[in-house]
Amino acid sequence: MFAQNPVPIRGFVLDTAGKPIENVEVSAVMVGRVTRTNAEGRFQIDTVMPGPSRLLIRRLGWKAIDTTFLLDPKRPRDLRFVMSRVAQNLDEIRVVTHDNCPTRTMEGFNCRRRAGLGAFRDSAEIAALKPVCAADIVYGMEGLRRVPGIPCPGFVPTTGWRCLRVIVDGRVTGSAPALMADYIGVEFYADFDHVPEWYEQFAFASSTRGVATRQLVRGGDIIYRQPSLPGRNCSLLVYWTHFAPRFDPSLDQDKNATRAMQSRRDSLAAFQKSIIDSLKALKKP
Repeated sequence: MFAQNPVPIRGFVLDTAGKPIENVEVSAVMVGRVTRTNAEGRFQIDTVMPGPSRLLIRRLGWKAIDTTFLLDPKRPRDLRFVMSRVAQNLDEIRVVTHDNCPTRTMEGFNCRRRAGLGAFRDSAEIAALKPVCAADIVYGMEGLRRVPGIPCPGFVPTTGWRCLRVIVDGRVTGSAPALMADYIGVEFYADFDHVPEWYEQFAFASSTRGVATRQLVRGGDIIYRQPSLPGRNCSLLVYWTHFAPRFDPSLDQDKNATRAMQSRRDSLAAFQKSIIDSLKALKKP
């Protein structure tokens, strides 16, 4: 069973003259955890799994560093990174959004990973963990906590409503594969606000419908015993397997359809609010 304890990543960022650089963004990509350097150029990211780890180090006006290294708990050390300045060219700035990435094919995984929202692990990173259970694949990701279980441990979210929704290959299925060799990617969104637009329909739970008790007159106002509830926003875990389809435009959501979904959801929320307001008005003397 995979039972290694998390350890911190420590280090500092300097410029080519050896001076510390403040406010550099340091991201532990495999766990979706981000910090910034202090005035001395130092940073620390806690509770990262031993083994292969990937850091993305960025600051506007400096050349980014993307590095993978082996985190050894028996031989802790301070990492040292040197950044060099680059000429800023506003014409080359690109804003990346994951809402327009493919939703049900493997191409979307890499597209959303480039957007930088959520935590991601690809097939190489998963293989390096040598997982025995699905809980090993996501072990150490920010926003998830492993809990005991038989025969395998489970995991629960640590943010928001503490509810977790799981989809496989971009769609709702009965269960995730049992063979660890079938997993080729995983993405996790601890915060509902970072969930891609198309996936938000899956990242909620406990929604209900209003229950009608009677009508005052035929065709008149309906009196409700229980108002409808839109559900709770949850964390979302997306597994990708060898069975996921490759590029196929007919399986993916385009920008216009995504915006239409958002409009329908907003309209539904407004309708639900109107029902609740009507109930409150009925209760007033």
